[in-house]
Amino acid sequence: MWVSSAITALQIAALLPQTQALAVRSPQVPISKRDDGNTTLRPGFPHPDPTESYWQEPPHRIANLRTTPELPTEETFDYVIVGSGVSGAAIAFKLLSRDPSLSILMLEARTAASAASGRNGGHCKAGDWKAVKEWVELYGEDEALRIGKMEQDCVDDVREFVRAHNVSSGWQDVETADVYWTKEAFEKATGIVEYQKELQSRRPNDGPWSNKRTVYAGQAARDYWKWPQILGAVVYTAHTQNPYLTVCAILEEGLNKGLNLQTNTVALALNQLSSASETGAKWEVETDRGTVKGKQVVLATNSYTNALHPGLASTGFLTPQRAQVAAVHPEKDTSNNTVFRRSHSYPDLHSGNNYIAVRAPGDIGAGDVIIGGSSKFSPTRERNITDDSVINQDMADDLRAVGRVVFGYENWGETTKVVKDWTGIICNTPDGFPVVGGLPGQDGLWASVCMNGHGMAWAYRSAEALVQMMTEGEAPEWFPQSFDVARAWNKSSDS
Repeated sequence: MWVSSAITALQIAALLPQTQALAVRSPQVPISKRDDGNTTLRPGFPHPDPTESYWQEPPHRIANLRTTPELPTEETFDYVIVGSGVSGAAIAFKLLSRDPSLSILMLEARTAASAASGRNGGHCKAGDWKAVKEWVELYGEDEALRIGKMEQDCVDDVREFVRAHNVSSGWQDVETADVYWTKEAFEKATGIVEYQKELQSRRPNDGPWSNKRTVYAGQAARDYWKWPQILGAVVYTAHTQNPYLTVCAILEEGLNKGLNLQTNTVALALNQLSSASETGAKWEVETDRGTVKGKQVVLATNSYTNALHPGLASTGFLTPQRAQVAAVHPEKDTSNNTVFRRSHSYPDLHSGNNYIAVRAPGDIGAGDVIIGGSSKFSPTRERNITDDSVINQDMADDLRAVGRVVFGYENWGETTKVVKDWTGIICNTPDGFPVVGGLPGQDGLWASVCMNGHGMAWAYRSAEALVQMMTEGEAPEWFPQSFDVARAWNKSSDS
């Protein structure tokens, strides 16, 4: 685990290559157009032909939107945001909610919300509660509670947005459980629940206590979940949704407030101007359609950040990873089976941290079971891969089989219909936290990236914090200091 400590902007600037004082550029590699008109890019950038996501059928009405037919290369924007996932969408929405007069340009390499935000497993849950004891040991009690509370508050904020704006994304409030198959893992989880209860008794106003964790052990767990194989479960409240539709709704709110969205426009390089122009431009962003200018530039590029910012890439702190999901349908009718009304994760299942959600009655694809995980079946764990155009067949085979294993024959039936396999690229940090804030020594360049596959529980509130940093000059008190972008440079070989 990386442990964050204080380091100044000047110290970090000294660690950056000298050329970065004026430019943040990737190596110039020829870009070519294929016969189908798509762009072929060097590794690290979004692949032009990703697998088709279950959630993106059919494509949203803004999927290929260009607010203006031509890229506005002559205008200097107050903000240029690179990336249209939940981070970029929330940043634009929150900026324009504060000040509708702002000019904001958003660049998206592919279609709107086409990266991790439109490719995940459909969960929105505060599932990192299991790390609270470790957080206390590493960062202290105050910071650990700040992290835990932010995670729950972020999930609640997304829920509030969906409800307030009547978003049609199949949002469901559900009972979820972390289900355990081994004694060691279950005993560790119950110990953390007891640890949290003690924290709550001493700090009733400081933690994520609004979401109660209930433990079911032994036969009580098996009776409750109707699964004879499990040893226990920790149950709490979570949510399922079509994440693609939720993020597109956030984007549309930004568009209604004046956002200029340019899809299918690949950001290739960042150029820091030696001095602000007459229009106030501090940065240029080179794209495959021309160069745009901004007073501020925000990277909401998640797993593709290394390709666009060699300085961050050189730290080795951001690690892309290909994640995989399958949508399957059991043979038996599940509409009246309460076992299928919940969502679940399996931290200790043989296949490696699987998670499952079921499409609710009335939703498109009702009864489809969404299963993600199984990275254990890849020798590399799919790390350092940014190509989401293919699937790992070994992982696909396992994901397709997990449902019948965990739900049991009596609930599932003999056969499984495979609806869709797809992949997406997530971004991991050694400490499991996002990277948020101003890039040290690079005035006007900001980032909210690397959500560790947990964007629905980190990104929306991280966007709120970043907007306050950009507009008021400091982070809110509730924002974890452990998320600070500066820590990417603040590490040693033995950390």
